[in-house]
Amino acid sequence: MAESVFLAVLQIAIAIGVPVLTLWLEPKSKVIRFLSPVVICYVVGMLFGNQPWVHFSNQVSLITSDVTVAMAIPLLLFSVDIIAWMRLAKNTVLSFFLCMVSVMVVGAIAHFIFGPKLDESAEIAGMLAGVYTGGTPNMAAVATALNVKSETFILLNAADMVASFGYLLFILTVAGRLLSKLVPPTPRDDQSEEKDDGLHSGIPAMKVIMYSLLLTGAIVGVAVAMASLFSESVAQAVAILVITSLAIVASTLRRVRALKGTHEMGQFLLLVFCVAMGFTTNFGELFSSTMTTFLFVLFVLFGSVLLHFSLAVAMRIDRDTIIITSTAAIFGPHMVGPVALSLKNKQILFSGLASGLVGYAVGNYLGVALAWILG
Repeated sequence: MAESVFLAVLQIAIAIGVPVLTLWLEPKSKVIRFLSPVVICYVVGMLFGNQPWVHFSNQVSLITSDVTVAMAIPLLLFSVDIIAWMRLAKNTVLSFFLCMVSVMVVGAIAHFIFGPKLDESAEIAGMLAGVYTGGTPNMAAVATALNVKSETFILLNAADMVASFGYLLFILTVAGRLLSKLVPPTPRDDQSEEKDDGLHSGIPAMKVIMYSLLLTGAIVGVAVAMASLFSESVAQAVAILVITSLAIVASTLRRVRALKGTHEMGQFLLLVFCVAMGFTTNFGELFSSTMTTFLFVLFVLFGSVLLHFSLAVAMRIDRDTIIITSTAAIFGPHMVGPVALSLKNKQILFSGLASGLVGYAVGNYLGVALAWILG
């Protein structure tokens, strides 16, 4: 008994310690900056989970991953200002809406093509709808809601990283010149829309940390209580959707949006989730269906981009809006800045960041809904 408790404490300590060490080393290590802390945390967790000397508990890892995802969702959503996003130029809202429609349609098509070869095809389509509307937190949340196998999640995330890198190269090199021949140029004026996005607000004060965690804990507590009223098969999905909804409601309060450092805390919890998921990964099962899953991801990513671009061109949406909303949907807010810089248009920075944050908010709904419809 004492040994199992010690191993559980050690396992949780590793899950927390690895992200702390990774973030501390990131400014000093080109390898970590190149691979990203997310990849490093996955790999380290997988190595701990597959070493032959110490047997760590899958149950402890699953509980850790469930708790960290539940806590990360509100912290990531507190900075979302959906009302302000809805007031943006019509083209921005329309283009991002087309992104959402495209990934849902292409995800459903992919399910019918690849479904006979994949056990969790509907769930994979749902996770991809989440990640290609919002980001990795949405993939993690949808996976938790749908009780997806850890091997499926890890493999899908790895395939997404490879495919997304190829799309990023396309965005930074070819997309602008290609769309310039098909759509109107982006109108520009002297008023910059650039605003503080709250994503790099520094280390928050302890009082702010405590307030943020108390609010997050209250949201999670209410969601768990509501989920307990439903059957076990849908309880996790209900909890994730209630957490998302309550976090969005909280984000409508200016005082909540003004909390500094909530996004960073959410991202840290996401890294803890990555380590915990790595612990549960079995190398043998991980590589058993690599190619089919990778083809599924390629089909959804590039198929949804092609459909989005085609619809946006048909509706005469301007070039930079198409590119920045696609970037926000596929990569989330963190890649909006570099892409805006490559387009030499700072005026689209706020609309891109806002779209990416809204994607975090709606990605869970779209992912779970698509998986339920296809299932």
